[in-house]
Amino acid sequence: MFFGELELTEMAWSDGPRRARLGGQGTLLVLLHGQMQSHVAWHAIAPDLAATHTVLCPDLPRDLDFRRQAEELLRLARGLGHERLAVAGHGTGGHIAAYAAWLAPDRVTYVAEIECIPSPGHYGRADLAFELSRYSGCWFAQLHPKPESATMAVPEEWTRPAPHSVAPFSRPAVADYLQTMPAGETPGANGHNRIPPYPGDLRIACPLLVAWSRDGRLGGWYNPAHLWQPYATGPLSEAEIACGYYIPEEAPRALLDALSAFLPA
Repeated sequence: MFFGELELTEMAWSDGPRRARLGGQGTLLVLLHGQMQSHVAWHAIAPDLAATHTVLCPDLPRDLDFRRQAEELLRLARGLGHERLAVAGHGTGGHIAAYAAWLAPDRVTYVAEIECIPSPGHYGRADLAFELSRYSGCWFAQLHPKPESATMAVPEEWTRPAPHSVAPFSRPAVADYLQTMPAGETPGANGHNRIPPYPGDLRIACPLLVAWSRDGRLGGWYNPAHLWQPYATGPLSEAEIACGYYIPEEAPRALLDALSAFLPA
C-alpha cells in the first residue's frame, strides 16, 4: 500500500495550501524532500517510522528561502499540537532542517542531514574537475549543439522506466514528480547556485546525524560529517550508505536502520 496508513492532507502555508502525508503516533518527525521531488520521496520509509513517531511529509515550495520554510514548519508543528519535533532532510530539505534547529533550539530535538552539506560547502573548494562533474558543467562543456538540445527536452526514458527496468524509483513516485514539476523545469536541473550562505551564527545544538551515499558525488568529494562538525554543538553521528544520491528511494532499508538507531523510540 503506497505510504501505508499515512493520510494525504493539506497544510496551510503562507503562500497557500500544500499537500502532506500525516500519520502515526508519538513525537513529531518531519521528513523533508529534496529539490525536483515531492513529499512522495519518503513513501518507502515513512510508514515504518510512523510506528514510533507522528510522521509529517510535506510538499515544500520550490523557492529556496530556507529560513522562511523553517519558520513555516515550526508553525505547522505547533498547529498540530507538537511543541517539540525531530527533522530529517534530504538534499535541499536538509538546509531547511538546519535552519529549523538554529531558529528553535529548544524545540528541535534531533536533526538528520541526508546527502546534504552545509552551504556554502562547495564554494571555495571548486576546481575544474569539480565543475565538470556537476550536471550543468558536464553538459555545457560539450560542443554545440549538445548543450542547447540537452536543456530543451528530457528524454522520456530518463524519467519513465521501461517495464523491465530495475530503477529504484516507483512508478507512482515518478508520476507525482512530473505532475508537480512547474512548467519549464526539467529533472536534473540543480539550484546549488541559488543556495545562499548560512548565517555566521547558525548552529545545531541537538544530536545530529549526517548520512551520505557511498556512490554519490558528495562522498567522493568530501567526508560530509567533517563539513557539518563546525555547525554542530551537540553530538554528531555519521552513516555512509551504499547507494547513489537518492538515498530514501535507492536504499530505504539502510536509511531506515540509520534513522531508527539515531532517533529515540
